[in-house]
Amino acid sequence: MKPDATSILSFINSADKTFVIPVYQRNYSWRTEECEKLFEDLLDSLKTNKRHYFGNIVYYVLDSIVWQGYSELALIDGQQRVTTIMLLLAAIRDTEPDEAKRKAITETYLLNRNSTTKERVKLKQIESDRDIYESIINGNFDESTDSNAGRNYKTFKRLIGNSGVSTDDLLRAINNLEVVALDLRLNENKERSESPQIIFESINATGKSLSTADLLRNYLLMGINDADQELYYKDYWLTVEKGIGNDNISDFINKYLIMKIGDAINKNTEYAEFKKYLSKNKISVIDALKDLAHYSKYYSWILQPSLAEKFSSNTASRLMDLKELKTSSMAPLLLFILEKADDENISEFNATELNNALSTLESWGFRVRVSGLLTSGAFNTISSTSILNTLKKSEECDYDEQIIYELSNYRTQDIWPTDEEFMEAFKKYNFYKTYKDYVQRKLENAISNDHHNWKPDSIEHIMPETLSADWKKRLGENYAEIHGEYLHTIGNLSPLNQRDNSINSNDPFKTKLPQYKNSSWRLTRDVWEDFHNVEDWGVNEIKKRADALAYEAVKIWHGPERRVRQIEADIKKKDDDYRRILPDGRACSTVFHLFWKSYKMNSGFEFGIDAKMRIELINDKPHFIVMAGSKIFPYSASGKTLNKRESEIRNNGWHDEVILEEDINVFTSPSGASDFATSYSTNGWTEWKTEDGETLDDVVASDLEKSYENLSE
Repeated sequence: MKPDATSILSFINSADKTFVIPVYQRNYSWRTEECEKLFEDLLDSLKTNKRHYFGNIVYYVLDSIVWQGYSELALIDGQQRVTTIMLLLAAIRDTEPDEAKRKAITETYLLNRNSTTKERVKLKQIESDRDIYESIINGNFDESTDSNAGRNYKTFKRLIGNSGVSTDDLLRAINNLEVVALDLRLNENKERSESPQIIFESINATGKSLSTADLLRNYLLMGINDADQELYYKDYWLTVEKGIGNDNISDFINKYLIMKIGDAINKNTEYAEFKKYLSKNKISVIDALKDLAHYSKYYSWILQPSLAEKFSSNTASRLMDLKELKTSSMAPLLLFILEKADDENISEFNATELNNALSTLESWGFRVRVSGLLTSGAFNTISSTSILNTLKKSEECDYDEQIIYELSNYRTQDIWPTDEEFMEAFKKYNFYKTYKDYVQRKLENAISNDHHNWKPDSIEHIMPETLSADWKKRLGENYAEIHGEYLHTIGNLSPLNQRDNSINSNDPFKTKLPQYKNSSWRLTRDVWEDFHNVEDWGVNEIKKRADALAYEAVKIWHGPERRVRQIEADIKKKDDDYRRILPDGRACSTVFHLFWKSYKMNSGFEFGIDAKMRIELINDKPHFIVMAGSKIFPYSASGKTLNKRESEIRNNGWHDEVILEEDINVFTSPSGASDFATSYSTNGWTEWKTEDGETLDDVVASDLEKSYENLSE
């Protein structure tokens, strides 16, 4: 690959070249600010006459059309800069009053004068940018339309008009932009000496990072011969982009890989893991494209449940419920069962069975979340891989029955709260902070035939958030404790339209009652029916209403089946088993990080924390080691002391350094390590994270789940 330094105008000013942006490249994305900065640099070069380096342009020859006298060059890198220069040249042309100069710019830079076809544009855009770009180049752009290329073209026209600089001077300034052109030439065997994909990856590694979607699109489409790339782009990749949106592709790939591999995939590693998955399983890029397009249909249902209406209205409703529960960790499992239910060859698992499975996952997920039975790491692992791997190994297709069986008979412990456990937790849970709309809708639909109002305008606190003197008096001397304990619980919450809620404010209970009586919500009308003879609203009334709603809740979110499989003795879970560190697990081979941005205390003291921690098992007990090089809380500068275990920590090498010069190996809990690093009381299980943002809690849960699976096989 021989580099060739040249002016950007010399590079594009040739009748024997037409540039093509391959379909796998990303959309044109230069912003207005970047165009303004480029124009400033051009004006500066006019004063100094200095040349500016404008980056590399990497290309290879697509096709030589000998009889027409020009070659098509595919741009691997540089398409954003070349497009911007073309838009600038079009703007210069369209602000130039001299017709001869306008024609010269068009024929020299913007169109290929050797081409006899109607598509004479010098730079051929990808489909999503093509129409707007070509309308600008051909002089028939509708300035009322909105697009990135159109905005930048109009920006350049404005800047040119305000600058008062002549066309000749502007072209001279652009000529000072120097690029290094790299041609991926063919060798004597008609093979490229460098792989376009390898070149593309090396460029991405040193320049502005591309998204997983950009990298993956390039990888898949570069693996297809040039003549067929656009066909596969339109038929498959565009199906993915349009179905789920470009911003969701990275997460889709993550969940797709988890479904296929049956193991967790760290964020931002999807591209490397995808290539590894294809190579290991000998899957062609064409088959991969087809499979991604196929599963993107089901991922779009997860993102937008209404899209599942054509399959089943009940399925759409179930998926909406799961989305409101924020159960994104279930996506790999959902992809698997949605695809199976949509498969006409699997008669044993259709829409009815699918909806049963979704109902089970919702009931289990909600009960677990409300009861706090599992750590977030354990919940995510069970819902994303454990149940999924069981279904994948099964020779039967009764997936709905297998899901309820596995959740009811989990190998290591009971993971599905009973009715009694759930009812007690339900009555005490802070539903105003989490699931407030979801739980009110589900309760309303269970007790009423009026499904017209699926989401309330607002949630009414019957005992108000701000207690007036009258409320305090009526609640009694313990009003603060009562308010703190019951304010956001289910017995004190009810749906109400925003106007009535605002009018009510913190009025006495008797004043609010007439509005409850006339509410469009049965839940709120029941407050009138059940308590209109009550003078005041207090603990007894809240508990009575909570009891009634909890009774309804156990019917809506059903519980487990009776356990019939014994907890396996050799892997029986200890009370804290989901936080047990395994010697061969990922937790012991990972460096965890704790980063806090600068924080300003009341005293005006500012600090920043960037700590690292590793785990070692010493005599089978985990030690959480804050590593040398960690930037911790500056105790000495702040005048703050450690209080707990200070002498022990000092004896192990710490002497008021902000940057630790030695490892500190005295902590037997992750929270002890994070407390030391921050000077605050913290939860180390969630504060310590991998470079990819995965919490220590999640890593340990994943390690344990793998060990259980290995022991049970």
